[in-house]
Amino acid sequence: MSNHPEYPIEYKTKSVRFFGRDFFVDENVLIPRLETEFLVRRARQYLQDPKYLFHNIIDIGTGSGIVGLSLCDFALPTVLVDISQEALQGAKKNAKKLFPEAEYISFLQNNLIENIKIPNNTLLVANLPYVKKNDFENMSDDTMFEPSLALFGGEKTGFELYEKLFFLLSKQNPVRSMGIFEFGFDQKNIAREVLERYNWKYAFFSDHAGIERFVEVWF
Repeated sequence: MSNHPEYPIEYKTKSVRFFGRDFFVDENVLIPRLETEFLVRRARQYLQDPKYLFHNIIDIGTGSGIVGLSLCDFALPTVLVDISQEALQGAKKNAKKLFPEAEYISFLQNNLIENIKIPNNTLLVANLPYVKKNDFENMSDDTMFEPSLALFGGEKTGFELYEKLFFLLSKQNPVRSMGIFEFGFDQKNIAREVLERYNWKYAFFSDHAGIERFVEVWF
């Protein structure tokens, strides 16, 4: 399979450059896209702003850990959550390489935030699977080598995992907390439709191409 002409170079080299750092990746995780750096950049802006006193960071669906670990230089207690034990092994490898002395990074194999108590003053970040199952028309050739668990978000819209996450968050509504989330290029309307079910403030923001594929939510 690695000899296939479309086989990603990142899987061959087991390495990808993201937000100024080199991360380990393998076939158990999604290869990070450039657009996701906009999520990280926005999260860092809030972490740097003295108006917002976050005490914790939770990266939901962390994969290789690229989003959560790109925020770890703030030295806040950070939990990297993923349903895949194999993905978490890669995230642990990246944490050990990038922050070998950090005792504030922890890992949790879990389905979203089920049975997790979200503390107040928490910044949540997530780039969950959002591709509609078998939506090959909107998938590039190299995605055939990426794990389906990291790609497909549901049968009908692809937004089902976010729909479930928002429902779970609505049961807690952690005080002075926010979430920053990435979704599909054509999912803004369904994201708004789902978010309107809850009494939250939210705002969309764009990637480098002007596509609104991110949302920040205040609980």
